[in-house]
Amino acid sequence: MDFIELTERAWKANREGDASFYDAYLTDDPVAISPWGVETDRAAILRTFAENENPYTRTEQSEHRVVRLSDTSVVHTARVEIDSARGTMVVYATTTMVLDSSGAWRAAVFQITPVA
Repeated sequence: MDFIELTERAWKANREGDASFYDAYLTDDPVAISPWGVETDRAAILRTFAENENPYTRTEQSEHRVVRLSDTSVVHTARVEIDSARGTMVVYATTTMVLDSSGAWRAAVFQITPVA
């Protein structure tokens, strides 16, 4: 599995408000950590992606690091530059922990932290 490609697909789905991608991509009990707080309600996370209230126009990852924790768990970190439809640009440090769940890699924990 190419975890960088997988996270590129996740960011594309985020830009497009594709909650169906995230419905398949998230584990049953995901944890989302962001500057806006911690969310553990899967339905609320999916609703946020579907509503796409501040759509991103560009998400560019760099500084990738993939750490295999076991045969069924991997952590991917990256730096992501994000442009929004409002004309703002922000940079985040991101981490996603993915688990192999019945042959499909699914995100269990994902976080974004602003880079100063």
